[in-house]
Amino acid sequence: MVVAALAGALLSAPSGAGAQSSLGEGRRQATRAELEQAAKATEQAAVVAPDQKTREKLLSDAVAIRQRLRNGDFLPGDRIYIVVLGDSALTDTFTVRGDRRLQLPNIPDITLAGVLDSELGGFLTTELSRYLKNPVVSATGMVRLTLTGGVARNGFLTFPVDQAITDVLMTAGGIGPGARLDQAEVKRSGKVLIGKKQFQEAIRLARTVGDLSLRDGDEIYVPPATATSGVQTWVKVLGVVTPLIFLVRVLSNSNRGRIF
Repeated sequence: MVVAALAGALLSAPSGAGAQSSLGEGRRQATRAELEQAAKATEQAAVVAPDQKTREKLLSDAVAIRQRLRNGDFLPGDRIYIVVLGDSALTDTFTVRGDRRLQLPNIPDITLAGVLDSELGGFLTTELSRYLKNPVVSATGMVRLTLTGGVARNGFLTFPVDQAITDVLMTAGGIGPGARLDQAEVKRSGKVLIGKKQFQEAIRLARTVGDLSLRDGDEIYVPPATATSGVQTWVKVLGVVTPLIFLVRVLSNSNRGRIF
């Protein structure tokens, strides 16, 4: 239906069949207006849903969006990189406390309850303007991801939400020889969140960490090279190189009228 399609188009991030993301977990940089529109569209779609199962799913999605609008995007333990032009003390990475407050040097605690990721920079500018004169502020949420398999550097790395997935892979040292980037996927709690085709699409469209709605602990897995893939690679190489070697020998010995 049109209203359901609208809600999905506003917020959808690629996801694997095994673990579909709900609309309430959609694109990290979605604006408040987009979320409001998506919630309304989803609620309208639930009214005309063809069956009970679909209706319950749409209502659950709408509730998740409304909850996101109330609570905001920042959870305890989230990290935020803040830059305040000309103020080195306030330019750093800060962690959201258990009460969803941000503790900054020489500034009263700032609550992030109800603040969306898309509102963060403007919100902090307004808050800091109470204590600083015309502050120039930028702020970016950070996500800690696990990279495993055929990347050069396996382990935990932290990235800003606006960093492209291609840059994430490069930061991990790039893809190793024979690694299957075409089979890469994203997992959450051991289950596939973003499947192979969706991950390839994300790379092609230069999607960011935030576009995919990745969270702390999500794993990007690139299957490493295997013995079988190595043999296949060498077979392909030999299939090309062997005729070339033979041709070179033919040409180099043609004057002597013999081939070895």
